[in-house]
Amino acid sequence: MLYFFGAMAAGLLLIFSAGFYAEPLSGDLTRVGGWTERDFGWREPLPEMPIDANFQDIKAAGVLVLGDSFSLANIWQTLVGREWGLNIASHNYEQFVCIEQWLEMLESNGMLGGKTVIVESLERFFASRFGNIGACRKSKSRDLSVVKPFEAFTHGEIPTSRRTGGEIPTDVVYLLKVLKNYAMGAIRGDQAILPGVAVNAPLSSTRLFSNRRSDRILYYYEDDAESGWTTEQVEESVRSIAAIQRRIEAAGGRFLFVLVPNKSSVYSDFIVGRPDGDRYTPIIQSLRRGGVAAADVLTPFRERIEKEVDFYLPDDTHVSTRGYLALGEVISGEMRRMDVK
Repeated sequence: MLYFFGAMAAGLLLIFSAGFYAEPLSGDLTRVGGWTERDFGWREPLPEMPIDANFQDIKAAGVLVLGDSFSLANIWQTLVGREWGLNIASHNYEQFVCIEQWLEMLESNGMLGGKTVIVESLERFFASRFGNIGACRKSKSRDLSVVKPFEAFTHGEIPTSRRTGGEIPTDVVYLLKVLKNYAMGAIRGDQAILPGVAVNAPLSSTRLFSNRRSDRILYYYEDDAESGWTTEQVEESVRSIAAIQRRIEAAGGRFLFVLVPNKSSVYSDFIVGRPDGDRYTPIIQSLRRGGVAAADVLTPFRERIEKEVDFYLPDDTHVSTRGYLALGEVISGEMRRMDVK
């Protein structure tokens, strides 16, 4: 019996010691990829950003947003709303069965007239999200009742003035992933691209991030799937977005499409051994040829990454507050070109 309890205590001590070494998790890429905050947690302070509540009255809002996790914290909307003196009501893709349901809700309730409508999406979801916007799952009804904007919130994945983490990681599966990754890195060497859900690749500069292993970058493996997109897949998505714009404009609204570049797209010039780095620009060019009002976010982001450390969070797929500030500036600039009143 003493041997059993002694072995259990030793095992728990080992787990807690490993978790303490790894440091509390805060980033989505470290969490899913089995990498440690000790190596990829950001160290330098980040600027605090104001966050207003997501405006709940869709009809009274001046700007309507459909977005993904880059809009969920309501940071760039706060910056744009304050600059323009406009109320912004934002929805998330997950609130609807499909994009068509969101659009029909706005049309059928007369909510588009005089509004600026912004559709935001992360680059890697471009083909899957817009390839067929009307493909609603048959298991759910096409309910056109008004869906309230989401409640804005902040959490550990979108920190402000300091790195925030939860409890010491004691998940054995996560810690085994960490052990496997360390072993793989030791075998393959410092210049190897380490595959996984969170790809770990070498960088040609150590001045882009403040984490301990600033010679490496983490990004989602799905970023690399874009190399397999066909021209027809991209053009079908372009046609879908152009159709959304026509419907919004026909109802008296203004439309802006915001494609947020993948982390790997922004840093591609510094990722050692990654081929065909710029997959973003051809998409924007196709959108504009198709008559879509599309913001180029990649160019201003690339201009800042060498000047502003941790523009994207080293342990996460999202931008830091510095990145959200730049995103807000890009969108405000596009609104000025659209002559929004």
